[in-house]
Amino acid sequence: MLSKEQTWQRLVDNNIVQGSMPSEGWNLSGVDISQVDLNEADLRGVNLIGANLSGTQLVGAYLSQSNLSRADLSRANMVGAVFLIVNFENADLKGANLSNAELGQANFSNANLDKANLSGAYLIEANLSGANLKGAILYKAELSGANLSKTDFSETDLTEAGFSGADFSEACLKGANLSGADLFIVNLNRADLSEANLTGANLSEANMSGTNLQGTILKGADLQEANLLESHHLTIQQLSEVETLSAAQLSPDLKKKLESDYPHLFKDLED
Repeated sequence: MLSKEQTWQRLVDNNIVQGSMPSEGWNLSGVDISQVDLNEADLRGVNLIGANLSGTQLVGAYLSQSNLSRADLSRANMVGAVFLIVNFENADLKGANLSNAELGQANFSNANLDKANLSGAYLIEANLSGANLKGAILYKAELSGANLSKTDFSETDLTEAGFSGADFSEACLKGANLSGADLFIVNLNRADLSEANLTGANLSEANMSGTNLQGTILKGADLQEANLLESHHLTIQQLSEVETLSAAQLSPDLKKKLESDYPHLFKDLED
């Protein structure tokens, strides 16, 4: 990791700033830092509101508690960077590489993460409400406790990602790949899961009330104690392929038919 002094000198060398390093907060709002090599830079607490960091190299950089709202980070390389409690509100991160980045409690509300790579990223308790993650990659990312309400995850790779306790209310997950994902106790109220792949996913105790499940693949999914009341377009065929429906909440008609034709689904997994 570069020191603060070395980071400042890197900015001077690239004609981004001039003079001696400020003794207190750095204000780089609206500054053009595109295409610059800032790998392992120390930019903690820096004001980067509206800054242009398009294509910038920030591998392993430290930006915790910085303000990047409305910043352009499209196609930036931020592999393994640390962004704890950072504000990305309304930022453009289209095509950015944030794989294995530390993003706990970061605010991505209404940000554009279209086709961004967040595989293995740490997003515990992050706020992605209203963000666009269409076509993004979140393979094995960790988003437990995250606010994902009204977020667009359509066609997104969410395989083996962790979402325990996350809020997906009114989110769009149409065509998303959630195979092997941990969705324990998540809120999927009124979410769109049409054509999504939930093969082998853990949905135990999930709230799926009002969820659109048209064409959703549920093969091998754990729906123990899940709330499936008022779910839309849910069929006997879909539910016949799940691992368990033990203690799940279902409409009386569905439950009666399933108990008759597939009684094994209602046995406790430990039996």
